[in-house]
Amino acid sequence: MRLFFCCLIAGASYTLARTVGDSLFLARVGNENLALVIAISGLLTAGTASLWFMLMKRFPLESFLRASTVSLGALTLAAWLLLPYLHHSLYFLAAVYVLAEIKGCINAIHAITGMNEVLGGHSKRRSWAMVLLGFPIAAITTGFLVSIETGVLTVRTWLLVSAVLDLVAVAPTIGLAKSKVPKFTTAMPRVNDAGMPGPKQLSDRIATATLPLTKYVNSDTFSRWIGVVIAAKVFVLTIVSFEWKVTANDYYAHDEESLARYFGMFYAVAGVATLVVQYFVTGRLLAKKSVVAPIMILPATLFLLNILFVFGSGLAFLFFVATAAKAMDAWRRSTHDTAIHHLYTRVEKKKRRGLIGHNQAFVKPTAEVSAALVLALATPLVH
Repeated sequence: MRLFFCCLIAGASYTLARTVGDSLFLARVGNENLALVIAISGLLTAGTASLWFMLMKRFPLESFLRASTVSLGALTLAAWLLLPYLHHSLYFLAAVYVLAEIKGCINAIHAITGMNEVLGGHSKRRSWAMVLLGFPIAAITTGFLVSIETGVLTVRTWLLVSAVLDLVAVAPTIGLAKSKVPKFTTAMPRVNDAGMPGPKQLSDRIATATLPLTKYVNSDTFSRWIGVVIAAKVFVLTIVSFEWKVTANDYYAHDEESLARYFGMFYAVAGVATLVVQYFVTGRLLAKKSVVAPIMILPATLFLLNILFVFGSGLAFLFFVATAAKAMDAWRRSTHDTAIHHLYTRVEKKKRRGLIGHNQAFVKPTAEVSAALVLALATPLVH
């Protein structure tokens, strides 16, 4: 249960920081430097991830998690204090943008490490799934809150709330190393009041989404193609995210409160869509022998939407298409990425860990930075 609350609080803090970072940068700096900031963010995030992995090997889990959350809270609090004085500074607002991305990266590392060390292989798969539900639930609740309360609370205030949540996240880490495997009550309702599946029902469906992949593939060609698929996906999604933010900024006329309200609502709806697809679709698709459909639906849909975006006209139409393309993140998180991850089971165990590390630490950041650099260099030449 402690790990679940760690993910819930950290996910809420990240959603707020990302909403504030995007809104402030787009509204006050504009679209011109966004691609460059995405490239810098990719480089710094990859460097931070590598450094964090090395540091986590040298310190106890509980102490390191506590120090990390306090540090993130202190940095976010400093950004809140400095914002009135550096309200239109390119470098400062870029730093706030990058801080949000780094916070998301560190939170993911904490979640994966915590589950491996606290839960371990002896725990049930439902416990792992239950912990990870903290992130989408945080996105849903925080996103709806921002979309409703923005206008009453300023965008800067949400930055303060994010800092406070980082400090509150210290509480669940106390005694984490000594905690037992979480036991979620079986008396939890199967369906909640809104007719949606309850957390236990969701976690059961997530945990049972498995593929019948049993034979190992020894060919290095298969491993390389997994990397190619991941690199192509990250490259395309980086461009889609860039166009989405630029189009949203133009549509809302650089108004930071409107942008914050839109981003908050988008993240909330995307979180709901992720849970719905995960529960009703993912398990059924991944139970089949072929993984072609779960993997190919994402690129096929993005191809059609990108064609519409390129040949479409009118800001409202482009905004709708860009939002639909970005909304495919729900499918990516729930089904596409799960299918890709299960492809690793076709690789021998002694090669699997190295392949996963290579793709996560090198292929993904390289593809993201490459896409951002292409955008930064080519945008002045191509519409």
